[in-house]
Amino acid sequence: MRMARLIAAALLAGAATTVQAAGVEAYLSNKTAQLTFTGDASGIGLPGAEMSFGLFYGDDKDYMGSFGLHAAGTPAGDMPLTFGLGGRIYVGSTDRPDQNFQALALGGEVRYTIPANMPMAIAADIHFAPSVTSFGDADQLVDVGVRYELEVTPGVSGFLGYRELTLDLDRDSSYKVDKHVHFGVRFRF
Repeated sequence: MRMARLIAAALLAGAATTVQAAGVEAYLSNKTAQLTFTGDASGIGLPGAEMSFGLFYGDDKDYMGSFGLHAAGTPAGDMPLTFGLGGRIYVGSTDRPDQNFQALALGGEVRYTIPANMPMAIAADIHFAPSVTSFGDADQLVDVGVRYELEVTPGVSGFLGYRELTLDLDRDSSYKVDKHVHFGVRFRF
């Protein structure tokens, strides 16, 4: 537990010095909450990429911090699709079972913008950390999400989504950190 706190503090300090907030996103479900700060990664020499720092809490006393770096773009042609690739570092602890985990996951996302008067989108993302990049009590991590977004005003979007974050733990068990429908809001500055 102490090592996880030290790593989380290091991630928080690193993210605070490099991410100049360009957006804030919060989501809630019946059992979980997450707050994510996003910013431009040009400060670390990666123009066009986005960094994110997230804090997660589950009412089973599950805690997690994440730090991500992703780049996205549209394929050739005039398509309403956007694809993104990147990675995310996860650091956290679960209460039952009492486990600490760290993982380096690679993944991507796809977003389809629905052509309409009020901007809407459907997005899905997946991140995967195999055993070679999962540490602590984790042998593997899979984070999958899907959401429907609606831009209510320029810079403010609401969304409804589903996330499933699963850990394979050292004790040959699978633990779902998050498996809930959630709703949230995103502010872009």
